[in-house]
Amino acid sequence: MKLQVTACDIDRAVPAQTYTIEVQDGRKVTKDLCASHAAPIEALLAELGEVAPEGEAAVHIESAAKPAPRKRAPAKKAAAKKTATRRRPNITSLAEIEASKKKT
Repeated sequence: MKLQVTACDIDRAVPAQTYTIEVQDGRKVTKDLCASHAAPIEALLAELGEVAPEGEAAVHIESAAKPAPRKRAPAKKAAAKKTATRRRPNITSLAEIEASKKKT
């Protein structure tokens, strides 16, 4: 069994309702709001009579669940970096050179 609860996006209060505000120029915002945070929107809806004039901002109230988020493409792995290993020069003192000459 799957249970889905909608909580307020601001303070995580339950229950919350989904509000979608869409402007004519294509901007759109969707928020889940509890009664206290949705009060300004509800006041605006009451003022407009819940019908927005044609050509202006439209407000939709959705009580249904939000659609599932889209799955993201798997992350691309970064190419392996080539690490240049530098060999240090073998530094020998004059005394070590003389000692190696005597051994041979």
